[in-house]
Amino acid sequence: DDLVIEYVEPVPALGVSRLVVSGLTHGYRDIFAFGPQGASRDYDPGYQSAACHNNIICPEGNGWEDQASAVAMFLRPDGNGCTGALLNNTAEDGTPYFHVANHCYTATESQWVFYFNYESPTCVGSTGPTTDVLTGATVRASDYFDDFVLLELFNTPPPSYDVYYLGWDRSGNTPQSTTVIHHPLYDVKKISFDDDPATSYQVTPYQGAPQDTYLWRTYWDDGIVQAVSSGSPALDQNKRMVGHMWEGAQTCSNASTVYTGFAKFDRSWNGSSPANRLRDWLDPSNNTTALDGFDPNGQPSPPVLVQVRTLLGGCYDPNTGLHTDALRAAGMVPLTEPYTAAGFSHVGGGGNESTSAGVLATTGPLAVTDWVVLELRDANDPTAVVATRSALLLRNGNVVDVDGSSAVAFAVPPGDHYIAVRHRNHLGLMTQNPQMLSTTPSLKDLRSMPLFGGGQAAVVIDGQKCLWPGDVTGNGVVAYSGGGNDRDAILSAIGGVVPTQVVQGYYAADANLDGTVRYAGTNNDRDLLLQTVGGTVPTATRSDLLP
Repeated sequence: DDLVIEYVEPVPALGVSRLVVSGLTHGYRDIFAFGPQGASRDYDPGYQSAACHNNIICPEGNGWEDQASAVAMFLRPDGNGCTGALLNNTAEDGTPYFHVANHCYTATESQWVFYFNYESPTCVGSTGPTTDVLTGATVRASDYFDDFVLLELFNTPPPSYDVYYLGWDRSGNTPQSTTVIHHPLYDVKKISFDDDPATSYQVTPYQGAPQDTYLWRTYWDDGIVQAVSSGSPALDQNKRMVGHMWEGAQTCSNASTVYTGFAKFDRSWNGSSPANRLRDWLDPSNNTTALDGFDPNGQPSPPVLVQVRTLLGGCYDPNTGLHTDALRAAGMVPLTEPYTAAGFSHVGGGGNESTSAGVLATTGPLAVTDWVVLELRDANDPTAVVATRSALLLRNGNVVDVDGSSAVAFAVPPGDHYIAVRHRNHLGLMTQNPQMLSTTPSLKDLRSMPLFGGGQAAVVIDGQKCLWPGDVTGNGVVAYSGGGNDRDAILSAIGGVVPTQVVQGYYAADANLDGTVRYAGTNNDRDLLLQTVGGTVPTATRSDLLP
């Protein structure tokens, strides 16, 4: 037989290029239906899988359109292939990471062809378009025993492919249901369901395999999996990837008795190096437990919502259980947060937040006390600040966004973070442990929960943990005497000469937040400093316990 290869060479490169053909894939008539079955059906443009499958376009696939857009079939130069999927990463930058099963891998990934949107346009169809293709990838990480390979495609799928990047969950929590989207027997895209919680089981040990290799077991309620479904993502009730198909193809008659085993996503997260684990590629800071999917052609991912309750020791009144309201009532709380102008360095998109006069006009327990700063810190490194926002602290202790009522929104992926609170003249505090944050707010009550640094992290007033008052200089230390002490800063604020002088306004020296700076007399701010450092030894100091 003859084969003609046409290569068009640009004029400046005439006679320079060399064309080397290292191999060929024989795709006679139907590349998707090779082998004995394909040979007997090569009149059919697509080899049909079992009759009990659901095309993704069928009603069963409603609500899974995004996730389906992440799944693709790939073919290797030897003509074999499997199913895989694009994965999101915490940067949500559309890096084309593509996850496949290791048992589908051969070291020819630079020549693999990835078929996106190979789907039937009808519920009963067996053919679909094969025009949305990309060629070639690089291995980023792999592990034989955990049966995964993470590839990075040579090219990012163009907007016309309308792809999606799957979310994932590495918590190891049992999926309450399992959905798989796949290309069984090289057929058009299908979807199968197990409506029951998965169970964990130990894979039969084989040569060199770790003894603690466990899979998720499912029995299908609707649809099945077959050959070439290998590597397809197992999606939990939150539509996040929790595993990929490892073993267990069925027929339509034994779907309820023959199980499928899915390699657990969390087992692939850690390893001895970036070359054999997922975390370095999907979450370099390693502080996200669960991540939603990403649509590069859609709306931005919803923000994480943080709902915190905390109290300021300088103005908390145990008789009412509220902060005093003098500062706001005097019209001294500014419309724009004061921290940026004072030199505080916001990160992660925070800074220059502003509220409205209407919000500051609210009275009662929901009235604004002052501005505070919320910090989210890395779950694995509490010294690393991931994002900050200035927010409003209400009299009842709620920390809210600039509208005066909503939880505070952060443009970070869902996951675990330490939460810290700072105030312009109080010592900051932080949760003792990382807190799970998501797009649904969950109250973190710092008045009662454990704090980083233990019992001295906060002053307890009438059973409520409050921020220590008196950090007038904003250096994280309350000092009554000595160099750079806070007492002198109060005296300086009133003029530095007459200790009975008072000054009204929005000052850091106003430690009790009553709108008036007093060095002496009733309700003076100086006494709060002495109480914070211990009340007996004026040379003592107190520092915040933020790492």
